[in-house]
Amino acid sequence: MTVPTLCVSNAVDTLRDFAVRADDIDALLSECYAQQDQALFWGPLDKMLITYEPIGDLDWQRKFLEIDGVVNLSPAGRTGSLFADMLADPELMAAVAAHAGPGRRLRLIPHTTTADLWRFTEALRIRYDVVTELPESPPQQALRDLLDTKTGLRDLATDLGMTDGLCRIPPGTHCAGEQDVPAAVREMLATGTPCIVKADRGEASLGLLIFRPGDDDIAERLAGSTFYGEDPVVVEEFLDGDVTFPSVEYMVPADAPPHLCYTTDMLFEGATHLRGNVTARELRRAWWYRPLTEGGLRLAEEMQRRGYRGRFGIDAIARDGVVYLHDLNARRTGSSHVHEFGEHLIGPGYLDTHAVGNYDFYGLPAGLDLPDVLRLLGPLVASPRHAERGVVPTELTDLHTGRLSCMFYAPSLAELHDLITRARTALDLGR
Repeated sequence: MTVPTLCVSNAVDTLRDFAVRADDIDALLSECYAQQDQALFWGPLDKMLITYEPIGDLDWQRKFLEIDGVVNLSPAGRTGSLFADMLADPELMAAVAAHAGPGRRLRLIPHTTTADLWRFTEALRIRYDVVTELPESPPQQALRDLLDTKTGLRDLATDLGMTDGLCRIPPGTHCAGEQDVPAAVREMLATGTPCIVKADRGEASLGLLIFRPGDDDIAERLAGSTFYGEDPVVVEEFLDGDVTFPSVEYMVPADAPPHLCYTTDMLFEGATHLRGNVTARELRRAWWYRPLTEGGLRLAEEMQRRGYRGRFGIDAIARDGVVYLHDLNARRTGSSHVHEFGEHLIGPGYLDTHAVGNYDFYGLPAGLDLPDVLRLLGPLVASPRHAERGVVPTELTDLHTGRLSCMFYAPSLAELHDLITRARTALDLGR
């Protein structure tokens, strides 16, 4: 008997504790509410999907992509913990229990494993006699939380000797708190090296500060940021120039060796604003591919030895023949759905024939709706069920604010980038 799948798209949970330091937390979290839509492609296409709010234009997506088996529910409250909000909603809990069916089992895939997840699964067991399988949740919550920090990655890599070689962490240091940062920055700048300052639990590029030789406003800029305080801070070399931004995701099972899920090329606007990800067979020929995947596997094996289970992603910067590891996300990432979109809608061997990616467009007119988008994109919009290349509007929950994300697929990486350019032009022409 197939175990029914429950996906809980709690992306906001990952960001909220850090984002509360921002001046405009609502604007920051709004983007995460749209990111919830990525879970349409997590795991099997037939599933129950819990999101903070109903997924925008889901009926159109179901019909267009022929994914009729998705059931989408949202809790009545919104506290910042989706699992806590589910626990507080008796009708939703009853619907989840009913989804378990006669076998009284559920396979649960979250965005992030949080402390409230364990309360949720225990409540399902006690109140509804439902057993929850958790293939992507580390049983040691403290380990997951530690690995999801900037210092956690640096300590892990240092323990493995990855401070040198073709795959390594950037030169840098830990600071116990904000008060130690100016001295660390000045020491690095004195060698002529630009540096970047990162809050230990930082997410989504929030609060990053970049300093270059000659800067003398270190203390003022730190004091002007709301993202620093008593938590640890990482100061490390800022890598710019002729760089690329590869990323890799691994799965660490409970009872099998870790394995590579996919690699992507991250698409940035400026130094810190991630706008999309692409995966393609051409990336396997990139000079950074082997160092990154071999280095990532070393991390995965050590994480498994320490008790980690589930997915994790590594963001890197590749420059001058060296791959630098600068972030580890101990959870699903913003590109997990790109890989699964390809597997589900093109086929398990999609990388043999296609490149697939996503791209986020900002600054569209407020109040834009899906019919407007379909009109602007015109014949570019096509389903991978029936076409060789095309654009699929997704993450439509936040469309009314002027943000649109699209999936792209094409027979080659060059054609995929051309599609992104054509879509950008089409959307700009409609402004």
